[in-house]
Amino acid sequence: MLKQIKQGENKMTYVIYRTDTTEIVSESRYCYSGQVHKTLGLARASLTRIRKQFAKGFANQKAYSYFRFKGLGLAENGKSGRKADGELTGEMVEMKIVDLKTYKDSIEQQVERTHFMTGEKFKESVNTPSFCSASSETFWSM
Repeated sequence: MLKQIKQGENKMTYVIYRTDTTEIVSESRYCYSGQVHKTLGLARASLTRIRKQFAKGFANQKAYSYFRFKGLGLAENGKSGRKADGELTGEMVEMKIVDLKTYKDSIEQQVERTHFMTGEKFKESVNTPSFCSASSETFWSM
C-alpha cells in the first residue's frame, strides 16, 4: 500500500496556462477539476480542442455575440479579455503546457488584492476564483 502511494506521488500532472497572465486555462465550463491533466498527451489533446472551439466560434460569430473561449482571442490592440479594444483578429493568446509542480513553483503569478472586511492588502494566486477570495463579497456572504 505504501509503495503504491509513493509511486502515485511521482506521477506528473500537467496544466495549460496563458503566457501573458499565467492563468490556468480549462476546457471545462464551470468546473475546476478539468484544469489538471494526468498525462502530457491528454493536455495536448485538450489544448487542441480549445483551439478548435475558438476557431469555430470565431468563424461563426455574429455581431454583439459571445462565443466559447472568446476571452482568449487577441484584439486589434494586441490585448485580450476585458483589456481588448477593437475587433478580434482571429489569433489566440499564447498558451503552454507544463507540469503542475513547475507551474506552482516558478510560473504562477501572485496578484495583490484588498481584503473585503479589513481593507488590508494581501497576495493570492491569479487562479483563485472570486468566491474563494477574501477580497470578494461573495466569499463573506456564503
